[in-house]
Amino acid sequence: MVHPSPARPSRFDQWSSSVSPDNSSSCAAQDRGELQPATPKWFRIVFEPRVAVRKAPALDAPSVTFLDAGEVIEVSEHREGWVRLSNFEREARGVSDDCDAWVLQDGRYVSLGVLLEPYQPHWFSVVFQPKVAVRKCAFSEAPIVAWLKTGEIIEAGELVGGWVRLSDRERSQRDISDDCGSWVMLDGSSKGISSRLLAASPPPPTHRAVLEEEGC
Repeated sequence: MVHPSPARPSRFDQWSSSVSPDNSSSCAAQDRGELQPATPKWFRIVFEPRVAVRKAPALDAPSVTFLDAGEVIEVSEHREGWVRLSNFEREARGVSDDCDAWVLQDGRYVSLGVLLEPYQPHWFSVVFQPKVAVRKCAFSEAPIVAWLKTGEIIEAGELVGGWVRLSDRERSQRDISDDCGSWVMLDGSSKGISSRLLAASPPPPTHRAVLEEEGC
């Protein structure tokens, strides 16, 4: 009798379940503050009523779409007063692959003032399917302490080195103990999983009224 070979685990299963035999040194490195904060990747539109997204970093380049005041965008490059939309942002806004996407950030030299200001998101949605791991420290092989399903929105307490730490309120709501860290990877491309696991998001409807009352 021939027994069928066991199914090989998917790349997601291999990555999500991996736990290093000794990851204490990496968690200790985080505790010592050796992980460097990530360069700001997001900007908020402050120029009213809107700004143009152009094919090249030049005011005479054709526009491909527009961004309204108050919107938050993710960028991948800064160049002489211009920012370039990340591939994830460009795809989300329906900009075709054959078009580049640049936005003027500092227009003071043309008497427009600052059009975009650096912004750190406080909320993220899970965009990877079917779920992502919450880990004890900002290390891809750290123990898993919880899972987040696609579409869930989380409140961030900190962004460090490409990782998001859950806020104390978020951790409490998910019943993650105080002695456990709670970190989620932003981008899984280095693990061959996906170009993006989390994306900046508005707060969930259940929190918006509370935040408005608090003036946030």
